[in-house]
Amino acid sequence: MIAHIAYCRRSDGHPGGVPKFGWYLERALGNVQQLAWRDFPEHERCEGLPEHEKAELLGAWLWAKGPLAGAEHIVADGFWGGGLPDGAPVTVVCHGTWAELDARVGGVDPRLIAAQERAFKRFPVVAVSEAAARQLRQDHGVEAAAVIGNGVDTAMFRPRGQGRVGAPLGGCPSQGRPHWAAPTRWPVVLYAGRGFAKGEDIVRAAARLLPEFEVRFLDARIGEEPAKFAAGDLFLFPSRHEGNAYALLEAMACGLPVVASPVGLLEPVPDERLGVIVDSEDPAAWAHAVRRVWRHRDAYDPRAWVLENATFDHFAAGWRCYLGIEDAAVRAQ
Repeated sequence: MIAHIAYCRRSDGHPGGVPKFGWYLERALGNVQQLAWRDFPEHERCEGLPEHEKAELLGAWLWAKGPLAGAEHIVADGFWGGGLPDGAPVTVVCHGTWAELDARVGGVDPRLIAAQERAFKRFPVVAVSEAAARQLRQDHGVEAAAVIGNGVDTAMFRPRGQGRVGAPLGGCPSQGRPHWAAPTRWPVVLYAGRGFAKGEDIVRAAARLLPEFEVRFLDARIGEEPAKFAAGDLFLFPSRHEGNAYALLEAMACGLPVVASPVGLLEPVPDERLGVIVDSEDPAAWAHAVRRVWRHRDAYDPRAWVLENATFDHFAAGWRCYLGIEDAAVRAQ
């Protein structure tokens, strides 16, 4: 049996990146027990505690009371293995560091940074991208035991139909013109984040400079993501900090060229097939890049890059190899 420990899980209705990672890990390896804060019997009474203390309580309880009995491998998100003893079969996953988030946007509780460092130095660490491995090394002096990139189900996330519908210029979608009117419609620019760290301020400001586009927040519940991504034409990704964002991979798998900041998966200059990188917080620069990508949209092929580098099969093979599991299908039986 393999256990995955995190603050929350997808089966409880949490659509974020770490719960999605756990969901994909279970698909890849089979027989994965998903464990989360709400499994702790007194989680409601302790809800006001800082997150690193919750992690300590959960890990200690899981180890003492038996839910981890027989686990050959325990995969923990960041400090969520903090309550487990030295020598436990734990691998910590670095989805990015709190230290780098604090350096880029500020406001991070230093106790979270310290708790993450303790976990990184106690157990081997798998980074989800070269950027996450760089953060791990730079912020905590720890080398990743492996770099295993996230991957997405490209049978689930795929482009809509064949070809693209042309878009008119001028006017404003909010004035009542149907977004899907034939034979033309407004090009849809999707954005999936919330808050300053995800660049929501940049999106809102850039949207005011793009009257000929519909800038749409994805707003997808669990299970709605593929259809909502496939309804877009471009993906706007002005995040200030990332490890390896699933939203970015999902958008690219659906064939959406990206206008993005150089973070996470895109920290090194990426393949030109993906789109355009904007290393600026000026909304005008983002608006200009959106227009540029739209004009040259046929020059990009982000799905081809995903098929070559970031499918579910890539992800599954990486984790099977790291954990020494040759055939997850056999294991699941």
